[in-house]
Amino acid sequence: MDRFIDKIVDALTAFLVGREKVNSGMESFLNKGNNGILVLSVLLLIPFLIVSVFLYNNVENRLWSLIPITICLCIYFLFAIDLRMRKRSGLAKSRLKSEPSGFNLDLNTLVMKKLFGYLTKYEYVNEELTSYEDFYKVMAYNFDHDQSVVHFNMNLSELKYLLEKFKKLKKGLTLTTFERSNKIYNRDKPISQKALTSAYSDYRPDQEFREHVDDFFKFLTDI
Repeated sequence: MDRFIDKIVDALTAFLVGREKVNSGMESFLNKGNNGILVLSVLLLIPFLIVSVFLYNNVENRLWSLIPITICLCIYFLFAIDLRMRKRSGLAKSRLKSEPSGFNLDLNTLVMKKLFGYLTKYEYVNEELTSYEDFYKVMAYNFDHDQSVVHFNMNLSELKYLLEKFKKLKKGLTLTTFERSNKIYNRDKPISQKALTSAYSDYRPDQEFREHVDDFFKFLTDI
């Protein structure tokens, strides 16, 4: 009796394991690329095709047999439009979520003043157009907080090198973030990621400038 029960249990186990493998394989197949959509499309086509064949064989005017296929194609078309709109909407939401709403540098007042003092001392920032309050609001708050902007006064290659240091002060900042913020100007013009990168490729800042900036930001992060 025990052997008989063991055989039944073994058979049931093998059946369940096999079914689980089939289900897993089917799920993997459907999730791969557009396979799920293709299978759904075929299943949707079958009843329309059956009706179309029936009309073709039983109605004098055979053009009626095209109606079910036409309806099916319209459904496919509407479904494709809906799918594309959902995809674009998802990409747009993803960009909004990933793009920072501000620089939001988490620096205390002492560090922020040291940073501003350094930039104005060497005339990297135009102090006539940018007050400390402007600089603080741009760097610490969201972009929509007010109309403050920061006016740099550097060649684009050096500015890119400097902004790369700013990026290390806050995770998630990119040159594109600086561009899209519309908060960073250089010599009265809004900066662009493309212009910064191109200028840096054409001319790399000299070693003295790089070491000067590196030493200051090392000192800044040690405060």
